[in-house]
Amino acid sequence: MIIDIHAHPVFAGMPIHPGVHQLSESYYSRKALILTLEDFIKELDRAGVDRVVLLTVCWKGQPMRQRNEATAEIIKRYPERFIGFASFDPNDPKQAVEEVEYAVHKLGFRGAKTIAQNVEIFYNDPRYYPIYEKIQELDVPMLFHTGPSFLHTRSKFGAPSTIDDVALDFPKMKVILAHLGMQGYMEVHSLLVRHPNVYADLSFWPLHPTYRRLIPWSLFEETVSDKILLGSDFPVGQTPGEAIEAVRSLPVSEKFKAQILGENAARLLGL
Repeated sequence: MIIDIHAHPVFAGMPIHPGVHQLSESYYSRKALILTLEDFIKELDRAGVDRVVLLTVCWKGQPMRQRNEATAEIIKRYPERFIGFASFDPNDPKQAVEEVEYAVHKLGFRGAKTIAQNVEIFYNDPRYYPIYEKIQELDVPMLFHTGPSFLHTRSKFGAPSTIDDVALDFPKMKVILAHLGMQGYMEVHSLLVRHPNVYADLSFWPLHPTYRRLIPWSLFEETVSDKILLGSDFPVGQTPGEAIEAVRSLPVSEKFKAQILGENAARLLGL
C-alpha cells in the first residue's frame, strides 16, 4: 500500500492563494501544478497511490468550518482514496476545539493539521493546549508544519524545537512533523529519537532533487526507520508520482523504502 500523507485539496476551478505559486516557484522553479480532481485521481492511478491524506490549510482569523466541509465534500466523491485532516485557528481555542471535534465526529476526518506561521502562534503556546488535549482524547494524529512556510510569513513560528514541549506535555498524542523540518532536519531527527509518538513526513523539501542530497538517509534508516512517511505536498513542489520516484531513488534499503511509501503510515492511521 502506498500512502501520500501530505497533499492539499487545491484543484482547478478553486480559489488559490498566491503564496502557493510563489512557494513552488521559489523552490521548484515552476508554478504549482493545478489539476482537476479527476486528473488528480488519474495521477494517483498512474503512480500507484492507494490513499491520500488531504490537509486543509488554516489562516489567522478565518473561520475553518466551511473549508473543512469543502474538503469533506471532495472526500465523499472518492472515499476509498482520500482521508481528511481538519484545520483550525488556535487564536480562538474554544472554537478550535469545537472545529476539531466536529470534523472528526461529523465529517469523519482522521486527524488535524496546523501551520504556526499562518496563525502567528508558537506550537508550545498555551492557546494550543486545549486543542491538543482534545486531539489526544480523540486519538487521532496531529500534523505540524515545520520549517519555513509561505514567503511572507515568519519562519520562527514553525521551529521544530517548540514541538519538544508539546511531545513532553502530550505524550500520547500522535505527532507528525511535516517536511522533516526542512533545513532543521537534524533537529527533527532528535525529536524522532526522543519521543515515541513523533513521526515525520518527507513532503516538499526533503525529496527536492537538490536538498535530498544533504540528508543523512542511512542515519534515519538505522535509527528511526519506522517513523518516516511519504508526502508530496501537492500541488506545491512535487506530484505524488514524483515523490514516490524520489523515495525509490534514495540510497537506502528496499525495506526502508517500503516503510516510507506506506507501511509506516498504514500503521499510524490504522489502515
